[in-house]
Amino acid sequence: MSLSGDVIIVGAGPGGSSAATFLAQRGISTILLDRAHFPRDKVCGDGLTPKALHWLDVLGCADEVLDHNRSFLTEGDIVVNGEHVLTGVFPQDTPYPGFSIMLDRQTLDHILVRNAVANGADFRPGCRVEKIHQNDDGVIVEASLDGTSLQIEGRVLIGADGANSVVSRAIGNRPKNGTIAVSMRGYYERVRVKGSRIQLYFDEEFFPGYGWLFADEDGTANIGVAFTVDGNFRLRTKLKEAYRRFVDTRLDDQLDTARPLGKPKGGWAAYHQPTRTTADRVLLVGDAANRGDPVNGGGIHMAMESASFASQVVADALERDDCSAAALAGYELLWNRHNELDWRTGELMLSIAKNPHLREVHLSLIRAVAILARNDPRFLEFCGGVFNGVTPTRKTICPFTLAEVVPLDPEAWLRAVLQTADPGFRDLISRVLGAMSVGVRTTERIVTSPMENFVWGVEIVTKMVGLLACWTQRKLGAGGSAVESANETAAAAM
Repeated sequence: MSLSGDVIIVGAGPGGSSAATFLAQRGISTILLDRAHFPRDKVCGDGLTPKALHWLDVLGCADEVLDHNRSFLTEGDIVVNGEHVLTGVFPQDTPYPGFSIMLDRQTLDHILVRNAVANGADFRPGCRVEKIHQNDDGVIVEASLDGTSLQIEGRVLIGADGANSVVSRAIGNRPKNGTIAVSMRGYYERVRVKGSRIQLYFDEEFFPGYGWLFADEDGTANIGVAFTVDGNFRLRTKLKEAYRRFVDTRLDDQLDTARPLGKPKGGWAAYHQPTRTTADRVLLVGDAANRGDPVNGGGIHMAMESASFASQVVADALERDDCSAAALAGYELLWNRHNELDWRTGELMLSIAKNPHLREVHLSLIRAVAILARNDPRFLEFCGGVFNGVTPTRKTICPFTLAEVVPLDPEAWLRAVLQTADPGFRDLISRVLGAMSVGVRTTERIVTSPMENFVWGVEIVTKMVGLLACWTQRKLGAGGSAVESANETAAAAM
C-alpha cells in the first residue's frame, strides 16, 4: 500500500496537528501520521496557558476547547517545604487571555486532529514509522499501518513525534543528550481543594523539581511531580516513590476523600538545543525539536507556535521547489527571531536551578521572591506573567524592566532577606545563624562532589556567554550604536 503528498507529518500531537492545519489551509497536500488511535492519553499537566489559548484561536478551534472547559484559572499558590508563601495572579493587561484552563490531553489532541482533518489533512492513525529514506525527488517513509506495510512519499517530512522522536534521531540528534525533565502524573476525583486550583510545591526532598495539583471546579485534579536531570546530575530518587511521597505528605488533607482515576504514568521532555532542527527535506517542531518552555515547562503553546513558523517556511520551499537544508534553515531563523533570547534566558535559569547541591539556596530564593511579590502588586503581576508565559523571560534580566517592577521599599527587602513578616532583632540573629548553617551544608555538598560542580560551573559560564552573544547580536548586529542598543532595550522593557 502506498500514499503520496507534498508534506508528511509524523506525530499528531499539538505540533503535528497544528502544522497539518496550517499547511492544509494553504492548499498543500498533507499526510498526518500517528502510531496511536485517537482519542489517546498523553502524560501532561493539562494546563492551557494564555499563549496556548491564543494559538488555539488562530487555529480556529478555541471555541470547541472552551466548550469542554470547566474552570477559568487566574491565580496559583506557591508552597515551599509545606508552607504557603504566595498566591500569584495572572496579568490582565496583555495581548493574551487573562486566564488559563484545564483540559486533558486526550480531549485536546483529539480536537486538534479533527480540526486538521476538517481543514483538509489526510490523517492516518495506527501508523508506526519504521524507516525514513531520502532521494533526489523527496522523502520516503516506510511504516506499518495496523500490521500492513505502508510506503508514503512526500517532498518534505516534519517530525512532530515527541521527545524521543524517530525523525529527530534519523537526522542525527540524541534526544536524551542534555537537560531533560522526567515526570509522573495521575488523576484524582472528588478532591477537596484548599486554596487555588493551581498549586505548585517546591520541596527540599524533591528539588530540583516540583510537585503540582491542577484541579477543575468539579474536583477532578491532575497531580504530578517533575524533576530536572542530565548526565551530570542524576535522579536522586525513584520517580514512583517520589510521586507517592508527594501525594501522601503534601496532599493528604486534600485527597482524604478523593479517589484515584487509574494508575499514574510517567513521561519526559528535553530542554536543550538539539544538534539540528532542519536537514534536507526534514524539519522538527514541538517536543521533537525540544521546544518546551524552560521556565514553566509548557510545551503546548511552543509546539503550536513552532508549527506556524514551520508551515510558513515549508510552503515557501515547496513553491520555490527547493527543500534543501539551506532553504528550510529559515525556520530556525524565524524561531530565533521571536524566541531565542527568551529561550536562552530560561535555559540558563533552568541550568542554575538543576544543581541539587544548591537546593536550600534555591528554595530560599523562591521564598524571598514570594515575600517581595506579596508586598508589591506590580511585582506580583510581573512574576505571574513570567510563570504563565505572557511576560517575556528576557525581562527577568533586563535592568530597565526590573527597575520598574521590583519593590524599592527597604522594609520589604528586609522581610525578604530575613524571610519573615515581622523582622526583629531575634529574627535577625536566627536568620543569620540559619543562613550560616545552610552555607555550611551547601559547601559540604559541593566539596564532596567537586567534579559534578565543576562540570556544572563550566556549563553555566558557557550558557552565560551564549546568552550575552545572543543579546549582543540582536542589539548590535544591525550596526547600531551602544546608545541605540540601550534605547531599544529600554523600549522593549516598557
